[in-house]
Amino acid sequence: MTLSPASPPARLLHNRNFILLCCAYLVSALGDHLSEMAILQTQGGLEEGVDITPISARMTFVLFVPFFLFGPFNGWLADRLPRRGVMITADLVRMGIMLGFGGLIARGEQWIGPAWGPVAPILLIGLFAALFSPARAALVPTLVRRDQLVRANGLIVGLGIIATMIALKIGGHLADRHDAQVAFTLDAGTFLLSALLLLALRPPPQHALKRVASSADALRQTLQGFRYIATHRAVREMLIIAAVVWFCGSLVKSAIPAVVKDVYGGQYSDIGSYLACLGVGFIVGAAVMVTVGSAARSEVFVIWGMFGVSASVAVFALSAFLPFSPRVLGGIGAVGIFGGGFFGVITMASFNALLQRIIPDRFRGRVFGVKDVCTTSALLLATGGLGIPQWEKVDRWVGYILAAVALLTFATALVALLTRLRRSKYTWLFQLMEDLNEFVAKFWWRLTVEGRRIPASGPILVTANHVSYPDPLYIYASATYRWLHFLVAAEYCHLPVIRTFITESRCIPVKRDGQDSAPTREVIRRLREGAAIGLFIEGRIVPPDQTPEAREGLAMLALRTGARVIPIHISGTIYTQKLVKAFLLRHRAHLNIGPPVDLSEFAGRERDRAVLKEATRKIYEAIYALRPNGGSYGEKTRD
Repeated sequence: MTLSPASPPARLLHNRNFILLCCAYLVSALGDHLSEMAILQTQGGLEEGVDITPISARMTFVLFVPFFLFGPFNGWLADRLPRRGVMITADLVRMGIMLGFGGLIARGEQWIGPAWGPVAPILLIGLFAALFSPARAALVPTLVRRDQLVRANGLIVGLGIIATMIALKIGGHLADRHDAQVAFTLDAGTFLLSALLLLALRPPPQHALKRVASSADALRQTLQGFRYIATHRAVREMLIIAAVVWFCGSLVKSAIPAVVKDVYGGQYSDIGSYLACLGVGFIVGAAVMVTVGSAARSEVFVIWGMFGVSASVAVFALSAFLPFSPRVLGGIGAVGIFGGGFFGVITMASFNALLQRIIPDRFRGRVFGVKDVCTTSALLLATGGLGIPQWEKVDRWVGYILAAVALLTFATALVALLTRLRRSKYTWLFQLMEDLNEFVAKFWWRLTVEGRRIPASGPILVTANHVSYPDPLYIYASATYRWLHFLVAAEYCHLPVIRTFITESRCIPVKRDGQDSAPTREVIRRLREGAAIGLFIEGRIVPPDQTPEAREGLAMLALRTGARVIPIHISGTIYTQKLVKAFLLRHRAHLNIGPPVDLSEFAGRERDRAVLKEATRKIYEAIYALRPNGGSYGEKTRD
């Protein structure tokens, strides 16, 4: 049990312990990747006739094997031993390894052979990096407040990516200008600096360490996590997608040095620059996800992120075939590599958010543990397939390998999309429209919803005040689980785009003169079939300078069919008479959904005009009882 003598500072950047941990992780992550170009240099990676792709793949394979083999054991150590001490030990051992790294490479080549011997020492670095990682992750919650965990972990991940970019760039320059031992010595210095920073850290005292389960209990609990995955289709499908992303990402990263060398005519520093370009894509993608926030429906962004990865890898693959100058091809490749990082982060961030949302807390850790095994297995399969067999002249095939990766990611995304559309209650076109509308409503119109949920079943009449043209789209976005059929003015059925949406959403056109009874009969028929009908009680958009007036048709439909009336108040919109401008304006739309209006006192008296007026008044009051304090039914336009 961890005890803290004092609460951590309220502001994260005022937290001395957390800042020291971040700095130590930044420096340590820098050391994990600083020598990659130097190791390629020792193998003559840029020499004529040398296949650089297998070398790069073997390096990645060996680095991640310990994460796959020893992850659970290292997590157990992080719970049993002082975490700061574990991290300092891991740093100091890695420092010693790097000081003698040149000799280890020579010994490895003598003992194991020229293929795996030079990269074998990376296994030792990976072993202690895998030891460092869970100790750092377990230490963070003891240093920061609970409400700071998301920001703290986000900052740490960002620093890791930045460190990787810097390390690859510096490592490339060192490989071009100096002997490999210079990079190894500098790498050792980074681990020493990380250990010193951790030594200055003062974590809360631990009077008693957390007890861990017996081996039998640990095995039983682990199997429970596997059983949970086996019985939940959505989780299994997400794990498959994650494995595909890691498999393809590993192949792309392994292919970058060969393309830079043979197609772009680059040096070690150029390889580092292109790998750093992948990191820039990661950072920009992460920033976009932070900006988009809850507007991104995870399952939708996973699919379209995969399509983005496919397109980006295809662009990168094209740079290996097009008949342009190396400079032009390098620019095309940089765009593809950046896009791969950008869309890869969007896919995996959405994937993690989806798992966190759908998995109960009691299973979450074990499921994410299985996820790590799946993704690392895919990485090892990809890099092992390139690095373990003694392929000859594999570099000449990297363009085709990249093309295969693009096809695999496209096929995976397409299968995921078609599966989602097949399971949808909507038509495929309306489902795509619904997904787009939900994103636009939550991101661009900044839609927020409070109160009740619109009922998922049974005949209902959803009604609200009408203050702007996008109002129906807000309601659609608040109830993506229910097919709503809105009454719309007949003249909108002739407008491009809007006409398609009206047709696909099965809206009911209504003439403004009220002379056509067919829409009323259609509404009654659908309600009796259990449908959800949406209409605005005022029958039109009410300008801010006019007094709203309710119409009695809604009350008549409710009393005749017995459908429940769901009141909604819409606020935060900007009024304008221009249709296109209303959709382009950045509203701050807010929906407050109320409980069903009780009209039981008026049952059976729908033909009484006085009863309709009273029922309409009750519905109208229920809508405006939901408006924010001091708010009104609409804000004036900003010109």
